[in-house]
Amino acid sequence: MNTESLTAEKADMFEEGNIEAITRMMQNRKKNQLWLAVTSLMVFCLYWLSNVVLWVPWSHSPQLGIILMLTVNPVFWGIGIYVCLACESGVGNLMKKALLLALIAVGISLLSDYLFFAVYMKSKDVWHITTFYGYAWLAVLAFGEALLLKKKLMAKQYPVTKRLFLVLGVFLLVLLLSLSYLLAE
Repeated sequence: MNTESLTAEKADMFEEGNIEAITRMMQNRKKNQLWLAVTSLMVFCLYWLSNVVLWVPWSHSPQLGIILMLTVNPVFWGIGIYVCLACESGVGNLMKKALLLALIAVGISLLSDYLFFAVYMKSKDVWHITTFYGYAWLAVLAFGEALLLKKKLMAKQYPVTKRLFLVLGVFLLVLLLSLSYLLAE
């Protein structure tokens, strides 16, 4: 459907007095925008939580860092991805939602890895094969949860609120401040 037909459809709805349809369309758009914002913020929080939790142990013992990365991080990401999938959005298809979530998670992780490790830490070894396995894991986790937990996710969709957005924003700020403190030592 192209832009002209969408505009014509909106004009027809308005001319016909179908205010309810326009209201529903606007509510879905707002829902989708809020879901995208909360999902992006959730992914940022998960990414930086992983760095805060892993940075100190990894700097003392790479083996401990690897153990935590393989045990604790999947739990964080699994819970966070589940929350994003369980929240209401304008996306009706759960697999589309999982695709959007996977793209957001991989995109933010790629960008954050570059900014944190290459730019801030001035590391030459930003991406290893294991890093790409981690990106793939995020996509597999999103689609896996969508497939395995489909009935549970579709049975109850939780509303996305501005309060959740604010809580995640404050949490992200605390994580970033914690990480900057840990790096300063």
